[in-house]
Amino acid sequence: MIRIWAKIIIDGKIVKSHEITVQNYDYHIFDEYVREIAYGLDIPTPVVLDKHIIDFTVYKSTRFFKEDFVESVDFEKLVLENVG
Repeated sequence: MIRIWAKIIIDGKIVKSHEITVQNYDYHIFDEYVREIAYGLDIPTPVVLDKHIIDFTVYKSTRFFKEDFVESVDFEKLVLENVG
């Protein structure tokens, strides 16, 4: 079981966060976790690349920047961390 903590960052500060619990983490469905997090934060779903999956799996953290969203967003980045 892992917990994924998502944080929306503006000017280096956390302005909104959301956490989900995943019973059996599977990197093959990482995009589904991101979709669930985006829904919980009420933001568009970013484009998930292999880089994001590898960073999260290896380093327990990944970042989505404005360029990773098809729709316009009003924040600097979305950070996902494995917190447990």
